[in-house]
Amino acid sequence: MAKGLRSKSARKFRAIKRETIFGPVETARVHRLAERLKKDAQGPKTSELEAIARGEELMQVEKTEDSDMAEDKKISTSGRKDSNHAKHKMAKEDRKKKNKEKLSKRELKKKSTFFRFHK
Repeated sequence: MAKGLRSKSARKFRAIKRETIFGPVETARVHRLAERLKKDAQGPKTSELEAIARGEELMQVEKTEDSDMAEDKKISTSGRKDSNHAKHKMAKEDRKKKNKEKLSKRELKKKSTFFRFHK
């Protein structure tokens, strides 16, 4: 019988690999991440500590009227989108308009007579 994904031998070897090869690597990574999180949560950032050591005050952000107006302004979500498909369609329409403008009266007359006799 073939060694498919559901075969007992394949499942057995996968379980062994999971425990002996991938297991220790995963636990070591989890421990590293946990240590890093503990270290970050213990104290303030180094830039803040350096500023305090130099005697500088931390900058406080003040709200101005401009920022209040920017928050109150509503943004319209309707209208033309700037997707590549929409840009392509607009460019195609522009090309068609330009081609029609390029044709002179004489060329239009030639075209109309040609199609009149060659149907």
